[in-house]
Amino acid sequence: MTYLGIIIQILLFLVFAVGGTIRFFQPIDVLAKRMLWVKYFSPKVVRSISIIEIICGIGIILPLVLTDVSFSFLLYSGCLLMATMIGAVITHVIIGDYRQIFGNLFILSLIYLVTFPVV
Repeated sequence: MTYLGIIIQILLFLVFAVGGTIRFFQPIDVLAKRMLWVKYFSPKVVRSISIIEIICGIGIILPLVLTDVSFSFLLYSGCLLMATMIGAVITHVIIGDYRQIFGNLFILSLIYLVTFPVV
């Protein structure tokens, strides 16, 4: 794997695992002030999204640590994160928060590049 792919994996780990952990432990009203989409979902859904981000963020970086595993952590974590980011894009379109869409699409493209590398 190239160094750029490894750097992108580490960045995605930081965005999702660390960011998801921060979002999981912050109160919902604090999150709602910073993120518009939180107002439209129940607290259980917001916490569930955070848990998915944490687990998949760890799954993105596990192939760098565990090299002799036959299970493809990167493939499954990447696909689940891509589905999550597509849901985020759709949510931002529906609620009219158009500024966030470009960031979501950029992260989606990074996940795609790491999950399905071009040889």
